[in-house]
Amino acid sequence: MTKRDIYQEITDKIIAVLDQVNLDDYQAPFAGLAAQGLPANPTTDHQYQGINIPSLWVDQQVNGFESNQWATFKQWKDKGAQVRKGEKGSPIIFFKTLQKTAENTAGEPEEFNIPMTRFYTVFNASQVDGYDHQDGGAEPKIDLVTRIDHADRYCTQTGADIRHGGLSAFYRRSGDFINLPDTAAFVDTSQATATENYYATLFHELTHWTGAPKRLDRDKAKNRQDREKYAFEELIAELGAAFLCSKLAIVQTPRNDHALYIKSWLAALKNNKKFIFKASAQAARAVAFLDGFQE
Repeated sequence: MTKRDIYQEITDKIIAVLDQVNLDDYQAPFAGLAAQGLPANPTTDHQYQGINIPSLWVDQQVNGFESNQWATFKQWKDKGAQVRKGEKGSPIIFFKTLQKTAENTAGEPEEFNIPMTRFYTVFNASQVDGYDHQDGGAEPKIDLVTRIDHADRYCTQTGADIRHGGLSAFYRRSGDFINLPDTAAFVDTSQATATENYYATLFHELTHWTGAPKRLDRDKAKNRQDREKYAFEELIAELGAAFLCSKLAIVQTPRNDHALYIKSWLAALKNNKKFIFKASAQAARAVAFLDGFQE
């Protein structure tokens, strides 16, 4: 009898819903970001759209930025602010359709559209001096997260340094620790409950933790400019979160928010789904590594 590969089954299910999810429906899993709304440009008063929304939200989480406002170097300068030396920007994609008029084969004027794609680098308000930006929204008073004993025990037995506080969820290699917002910051979304969002976020960061040099030593990007390596590691972490959610019965099936997050990073990998299968193998290895700590 062929051994059932639950990880492959989950990967296949996620791939099956990739084309069904809409990036514009992505919702932040915790209130620190959700309360601030969509990423916005203070110089144009426009909100960023499409893939730029989850991409900038992720950058905001990873770097602990307390503002949802982003602008280019020149835009900040024109506003009287200055990007601090050494700050790294975040890439965004701008889509526009140009209308042109030309004669057709019959010699008559005819309008046609030309799609145009441009790439820009933007900086968060937390990265500039000379601009008074608002801090992040307050956390809700009601804690909607129900702690799950067996899931907490699983994480504790790994020995990972898991901390809580602030607005951001991240794994910091330099200090070898995981940081999550307090449980009261997690909210219900259209894709999942606050409890599911908390544990999915924790498992995502725990998967990142396995990739440290003294553990599985995955080839992680040194910075966000190494887009492909960064995106590939994010795929591994999100698949690891999906595997662990299923393994520990946090959810019964992969949720759309896993697919939303994966779809956003696939765009950085030119929508090549082969990366999912490669990342799936790495995520399964990460879960097996975590299983090794369990008594």
